[in-house]
Formats: sequence, C-alpha cells, structure tokens
Amino acid sequence: MSGKGPVEPEEYFRTLLLALGELRGLVEVSWRQLAAQIGVPHTTLESWLRHGKVPDEVDAVKRAAGLLLAAARQHSGASTAAHVARLDQVDWSSAHAAVQSVRGEARSRSARTGRARRAQPHPAGAAVVQGPVVHRAVSSWSARQLRVHAAVPGEGCAGEQEEFALPAYVPREHDVLVRNRLRRLAESGEAALLVLRGGSCTGKTRTAYEAVREVVPAWPLVYPKTAEALVELLAGSPVAARTVVWLDDLHRLLAEPEGEQAAALLRELLEQPGPVAAVATIWPQNYRALVATPYDGQADRHGQARALLSSGWTVDVPESFTGQAWQEFVRRAASDPSLAAVAAANRGGAVTQTLAAGPELLEHWQQAPHAYGKAVLTAAIDARRLGVRAPLPEAFLKQAVTGYLTPRERAEAEPSWFEQALAYARQPIKQVTSALLPVAHPTQMGPLPGVVDVVDYLEQHAGARRWDQVPPATFWDAAYQHLGSGEDLERLALHAFSRSRYRTSRELYLRAGMRGSPDAVEGMCFSYTETGRILTLPGRDEVAALAREANDGGYSLWYVGSTLASIGTEERDQQMCVLAADLLADSYTAGYRDAAFSLAELWESTGLPEEAAQLTEHARQAEVEPAAASGADLVLVQRIREVLEHSAGPHEHGPAKIAAAPGEIRQLARRLARKPSLLPLRWQTRLPDHGYADLTEQLLSALIDSGSQIAVFDLERFLARQGRDEAAASVLTTAAEEGNDRAVAELVSRWCTSRPEEAGKLLEHCRRSGRAQAVVSAVRPLLTRPQPAVRRLAEEHLGQLAQDGSSGAQMVLAVWRLDQWQQSGPVAGSAVPQEILRLLEKASAHQTEARRLLGQHALIAGNATKAEFFYRGAIDGGDYSVLTDLARLLHPDSPDGEAQLVRCGLEADGSARTPW
Repeated sequence: MSGKGPVEPEEYFRTLLLALGELRGLVEVSWRQLAAQIGVPHTTLESWLRHGKVPDEVDAVKRAAGLLLAAARQHSGASTAAHVARLDQVDWSSAHAAVQSVRGEARSRSARTGRARRAQPHPAGAAVVQGPVVHRAVSSWSARQLRVHAAVPGEGCAGEQEEFALPAYVPREHDVLVRNRLRRLAESGEAALLVLRGGSCTGKTRTAYEAVREVVPAWPLVYPKTAEALVELLAGSPVAARTVVWLDDLHRLLAEPEGEQAAALLRELLEQPGPVAAVATIWPQNYRALVATPYDGQADRHGQARALLSSGWTVDVPESFTGQAWQEFVRRAASDPSLAAVAAANRGGAVTQTLAAGPELLEHWQQAPHAYGKAVLTAAIDARRLGVRAPLPEAFLKQAVTGYLTPRERAEAEPSWFEQALAYARQPIKQVTSALLPVAHPTQMGPLPGVVDVVDYLEQHAGARRWDQVPPATFWDAAYQHLGSGEDLERLALHAFSRSRYRTSRELYLRAGMRGSPDAVEGMCFSYTETGRILTLPGRDEVAALAREANDGGYSLWYVGSTLASIGTEERDQQMCVLAADLLADSYTAGYRDAAFSLAELWESTGLPEEAAQLTEHARQAEVEPAAASGADLVLVQRIREVLEHSAGPHEHGPAKIAAAPGEIRQLARRLARKPSLLPLRWQTRLPDHGYADLTEQLLSALIDSGSQIAVFDLERFLARQGRDEAAASVLTTAAEEGNDRAVAELVSRWCTSRPEEAGKLLEHCRRSGRAQAVVSAVRPLLTRPQPAVRRLAEEHLGQLAQDGSSGAQMVLAVWRLDQWQQSGPVAGSAVPQEILRLLEKASAHQTEARRLLGQHALIAGNATKAEFFYRGAIDGGDYSVLTDLARLLHPDSPDGEAQLVRCGLEADGSARTPW
C-alpha cells in the first residue's frame, strides 16, 4: 500500500461530476433537456459532467444533482441505486469551497515555486547552464555535495576551521516509509518518483540521503541542478537501470523555463522499465501550486509538472521530533556535540531547524544592529515571498531598500552604506550559512556578479512572518525598473492587486506583458473585471491591446474575448460584444480552437443562431483526434475494451482471454493515472463481472502506486464486493496512516458513531504527526451531525488543534460557535461571547477572514477605528474583497466616494488612490 499525499479537492470534485454524468445516462435525461432545466448551455453542462471540468460556481451543479437524483429515485436498477447512495449525501457546497480554496492558493501564487533560470544582468539569450552531469555511486557522494544542510558544530568540534558538520542521524516514522518504498522499488524493477514534502530545514534532504545510502549504496546517482541540465540528461543516452536521479528542491526545477519539458521527460523515464529511483524534495506550498488544476479554459502552465507529481509516491516530513524520536535524539545528544547544542536549546522538538542555524538566521534579521543590513534583508525577503524567483539584482535592492528606512536613517547614511549592508547580510552564521548567498556563475568558476540569493530558511520562515506586510512604494518602483523576468513581474502584479494596490498592479502587468509573460493579459483582465474597470472604454481597450500583443497561439485573445462576451451579454452592451467577437475571431485565426465555440455562444446569445450552429459544426469538423499511442499497455487497453463491450458473459464465446504481465499492468496504471478516460466508465465494477477480478485488483493496486488517490477508494469497494471485508478495511486504514487525508476523512465519518475511540486515535495520530489540515477537514463535517457525541468529538479535536496554534482550527471553531450563538436567539444588541472573539483574534494572526469578521463585530459595537484596523489588516494580508467593507466604512454618506475607492484602490502606504 502506498504512502500517498491527500486527495486533491479538485480531483475529488471531478469524480463527483463524472458520477453525475453517469447518472444522467442511466436515467436517460438528454444533455439539452437537463441544461435547459438548470439554465446553462448544453456544451457547458457537458464540459462539467462528461469531461469533469470544475466550474467556478456550484449552484448550477447543485440544481443538476437535485434533478438527476430525483429522477433516479423513480428509476429501477442496481447501478442507479449505487449512484444515488454515493451522491445523495454529498455536500456540494463544502466540496466546491475546498476546490476554490486550493484554486485561491494557486491563483495568488503567495509563495515562490522556484528560481528562474536567468539572472537580470545576463545578456539577452545568455543561458544558465550546468556542466556534464556526473554519474557516481551513491556511497561516493557526500552529504554536502547533495545539499544536505550543514549543522551547527557545537562545543568540542574541530573549532573555527570546521566547515561542514554532519551530526548523528535520528530516524523518525517517515524514514521507515521512505526506505521500504525504495526497497520495494529495487525489488520490483519499476521506475518511480519518490517525493519528500516538507518545509525548509525539516530534514527532507537528509532523509533522502540516508535512505539511498542504506538501501541502494552501489547504484549510480546523477544530480542535475537545473531544468536545462535535467533535459539534457534525459534527452541523451537512456538512463541506465538501477540509477538514482537526485532532484533536490524539485519545485525550483519545475518552475524554470524548461521545467515543463523536464517534467515531460521525467514522466517518459518513469514509464520505462527500471529499477530507477527519482528522489525529490519539495516545499508543501509549492507542491499545492504545481498540482492545482487551472480554471476551466485557463491555459495549463504546469500540466506536465502536475501529472508528474500526481504520479509520485509522496511522504510528508514533519517539522518536529516527537515521542520516541525525541527520546532517541536526547539519548544520542550525550555523545554528539551538534545534537547536544540542540538539546540544550530545548526548542520544542525543532531539531532540524536548530541544527541548520534557522533560529540564528531569524535573529540575524530581526535583531540586526545594522539598520541598512536589516533593510536589505527585509527587501530581499519581501521579493521572495511575493513571487520573485530569479536571483535578486543588487541594483534592485539598493533602490528598494530606501523605503524600509526612516528619514533619519537615510539622512545619516554613509557613502558606503549599501556595501556595509551587503556585508552584514553575508556574514556567516554559526559556520553553517549566511542570510544572503552568492549565485554561481553559469559558465565559469566563482559567483555571478551583481546578484544575490536568499537562504531558504529565511525565505520561508521570515516570509511567513511578513505575510500581511505591504512593501513600500520604492520596492514596487525598483521591481518595475530592475527585474527582467516577465513571470516575476506578473506574480508581483498579482500580489499588488490582491492587496488592493490596483494602479501598481496595472503598471506591473503592462511591464510583464512587455517582458513576454504568458499570464500578464489574463491577470490584468481579471483585475479589471473584479474592480469594474473593464466596464470603462479605456479599460477594456487597454486589455484588448495587451492581448493583441501576446504571442501565445490566441489564448490571451480568447481569454479577453470570452470575458468581454460574458460581460457584454449580461450588460446588453453591443459595443462590448462587437469587440469580444473581433477578439474571438482573431483568436480562432491564431489557432486557439476553443475560441470558435465561445464565438458561437456569443452569436447565439445575440440573435444569430444559424450562424452559431454553422460555426460550431465547422469547428467540430476541424477537430482532429490525436494520433493513438502505441505500446504493450495500450494493447492491454484494447483487450479490456473488447471484453467490456462484448455482451457475452465470461463463460460464453467472446473475446480472447486477457493475459497481462506485471510490467504491462504497471505501465497502463501510469497512463490511467494521467488519463482515466483510457478505459470505459465503471471498468472497476464491470471487469470483475466478466471474470477478471484478479486483473482488476492488480490494476487498482498499480494505480495507487502510480499516484491515483481515487483508486484507494475503488480498491476498497472492490474488495468489499468480493467479500474480503478485512482486506477492504485495511486499505483505507493504511492509506490514512500513510498520508491520505481523504482516507482519514472517510474513516472518521464512518467510525464517529460506531467506533468513536478508533476515530479519536486516528485523529490524534494525525495531529501528533503534524497533519493538522487532515484533522480539520475530517472533523468539520461532523459539526453538523445530529448526534451530540459526534459534535463533541469534532469540537474536542478542533479545540486541541486550536491550542496547538492551528489558525485553521481556530477559524472553524470560532465560526461554528458563532453560528451556534446566533441560532440560540441572543437578545438584540447583546455582545458576542468573549470566547468566540478570542478564537477569532488568535486566528487573525494568519487568517484574513478572521480579521474581516472582527472588523464587522467592531463596527457593530460602534468602534469604527478598530473596524478600520481589522479591515486594513485583511486587505494587506491579500484579501482585496475587503476593500468594499473599508470603502463603505470610510464613505458612509458618499456612494461616489465609495465607488471610487473600490475601483481605484490604495497607494502602497494604504492611503486612497487618486482616480487613474
């Protein structure tokens, strides 16, 4: 059983949509009939229920579900009943809210997902390259060469000359999972991706280093340090069997310009015979951003990366040492100076962070006696947390930093202030690292002049502490002038917009478009739509002009055209519809096929049904099916299809008996994990009915190993139907223990009434292993259950997490108790209980929604000053929608003033922006 990460909300919601689509066929309701009943075009409905595209709004889907379930209850048949049983209890709103939450994280791009391949000072076209990738046995690579963090030496080490200390290794629970997986891979002969997911300095790389040294010490290890080097490695001679491909900080490689090509080649490598172990490390927030599915119709910028990561075996590395691991650590500290230094610090189990001098790095920044050095570090940290991936030009920092200093500090600055600031930022910390690091020259020895990097630990932890701080105007101006990456500028523009700095956002989007960012047009169009600027003639003309300059095969033209078509139709704005039609026509001419269907919908809605029908027919005829792939696994696909399409039973005359080797099954599973439509619907239940139970079980098990989260539940249902209840029960239990959050939620939902003690133990296991989100997701639905004992179970575990400092648990618990208090019918004008307010105040340290609620409460209590404080805090944290609350507060008697603030936004310092 594989140790997979959580089921992505979007994948889960997609399976629900496809199940609704299957139910539609069973109850024999036509697409057009159902679409007319719920009020959407039939093509839109088909994209949801036939192709599994998740819509931005859930109301229409809920209406479709209600109609189909009502029809199904009047319909006979076991298949129909099974669908009703599965879909009848679905909370569509909650499931869709989870999707939107993940989409919001991906859309905001709040954390950097890698370094760009080029530094700004490079001449145009100058590439950052790596020399030939070295092949050496695992045992001959040192920890330092594989980028294991050096440790604080501690007393009794070699002294000042000791450059790299590697303390004794203390295994934890996740080490067993990693090493068992490597052994299984080596024995089975497969090629697989092993992903260690965790924050900076949590021990990911050390875990991987110790695992490969123990399990496969004689295998060759190759370490490509850039996406370009990885492409060159994989596009050259075939990677030999029994090889480790080392992919430390995989998110950085996948975010480089060649990242998608590298991901595609890695996927091809993993489809070949092995054994080959691709061992990767990645940060959690970057993992989520890369695997998030784009909006319906949105360009898929990370399709290959998402497919690659989804097929990997993911193991979460916790931040701290607990239980037996901590006791063993203390025991070994008696004979290891580095460990002894950590034990003496007694920082609550944060072993790896302390070993890597993480606390000292934070102190070097926060308690800096050098004002200019601290300002330089803060500007660099802000750049990283707001999406700048490329190495940071010193010229950018020098201009940006002035806004971080007081007038007196600027007046008293010596001529060499910047050189002194850089020197402070580069000071060695505990002989381990420094806050600002040099960037290796792409083709020569030594550092690349004029640019610097930020150490990982500061990037993640200091950036998290400044999550709700808006940089000064000098920061944005410096970015506009000195950053050369269009992608970096686009991410900065998005962050400026999310903080209601709309004019700043617009300038950065335009600059990003000039620099060739593929997302600049989409981002600017989205921001103009949200603020209403798209309704103005200058606004939409500006976005249209930017779209016409984009060189992306017509995608930007389609995005702007379809947006204007939707708004123009709703507003009955003929001029806007004409511009939309022109853009969509240009998009189709440029090669973007979907534009034809969007244009046809526009024509149909504006009174041209015949022209729309002709265009749709023409576009459909122009579509060409992709060439069929070849391979033994696709021969297996054809055999399975023939069996399922044959009406005869397993013992009657029909297709030839299916015989499949383990390698064919594994290869097919990898394809199915990426493209479930390869096999007919419900093959998991139909194939056993034709006498292929063994093949079904093998394929489902291989699917789990290939990264399919849904296959866990398919295998459990299959085993239950086979009467193997004990094996079925162990499937979800094992998956839950190994990191599948959806399995946790399913088991807790089942056990909360019949086996509450078991449910409690599972939740406690997740809490202690650092999986707070799994606990929150599992117990939140229990709060609405009718049984008091179940609600108490949920509140108990949410309360424990809230005490642990989980802002998510604090927020859920506060909102739940607030709802309960409101439903109790409090006396008009009575104050919200202090217990609820305290929870909201704690959650407000990390949750913008908590700040909004606190602002609303303060306003009700008559404290406008406090309300403004909380509203501004929510906006600065990245929730631009709260600007409407602030505008209403600041302009209670002026609709024009309120509308102007909502449309124009704020200055960098938070003051109202003048009209632009």
